[in-house]
Amino acid sequence: WVGKKLYAIYQILPTNIINMIFGVGLCFFGGVFFMVFAAVEAAKALGGVDLYNNLRIVYEEGSLVAEASLEDDKADLDKDGTADVEQMSTNELINHKAFVAMKAVKDPMRLQAAMVSLGNIWLAVIATLKFQFAKTVAVALGIADMLSLPAVRIAGPFMAGLLGPDLNHWVHVIIDTTIKFVAVFVASMIQSVISAFYSGLRGGKLFADGIFNIFTDRGWMDKLPDCITSKPFDPNTSYLDEIIAYPVAAVGFYYQLQNGFALDFPLNLILFPCTAMEWVLRWQ
Repeated sequence: WVGKKLYAIYQILPTNIINMIFGVGLCFFGGVFFMVFAAVEAAKALGGVDLYNNLRIVYEEGSLVAEASLEDDKADLDKDGTADVEQMSTNELINHKAFVAMKAVKDPMRLQAAMVSLGNIWLAVIATLKFQFAKTVAVALGIADMLSLPAVRIAGPFMAGLLGPDLNHWVHVIIDTTIKFVAVFVASMIQSVISAFYSGLRGGKLFADGIFNIFTDRGWMDKLPDCITSKPFDPNTSYLDEIIAYPVAAVGFYYQLQNGFALDFPLNLILFPCTAMEWVLRWQ
């Protein structure tokens, strides 16, 4: 249901409005969802126009399957007052629904090509993210290795006293593992700050470009004095877009720092799908 509503909104909104919304999201949540936004940027770069076409194909065919399944749930061919699907066993229901889904798909070859293409893009995105963030983790683990021995020398006797003679052989492992967890956590926070700063600049630029594209399409930029902007308006030779982009980026970056890269209520509920996707990408 949520996917249908979002797709309907996507079809209605102009491209410039979508870019502005995405830009604001980058500014205010780029550090919170740095893996999600990095994945989106990588998917756009790797998939290009085909990405949107393949997503549209999968959505259209999936909608046909969903509609056919809903109609099938109402079917009562034996006229006994009970839906047929409610009288089937689990195995019969699985086989029946598979038949309904396969029958509903209009162009299996097109769906297969789209699914294969999306799968390839997904693998490429995961590989890109792993390469991009593996350097941060590698540096964190290297620092942890250098800190491990001094930490054992300092905290080892105290830990050995707490664990007792039967468990003191675990002292080095516990301290080393703790340092590694802390180092990776700190590296993740540093990466969040870096990503928030970059995504703020990127999002502010998208937001400003969307605004001035709308103004240009409506002819408002041509009405401005020549001392403010040249005619026709070119963002590459004007500072007007930067005047809007940088303050928006600064506000978004400051907001994320103030909140410690956490989401307040009700944003944590509204953006829960993004949070789930963020943790899936981090785990992978």
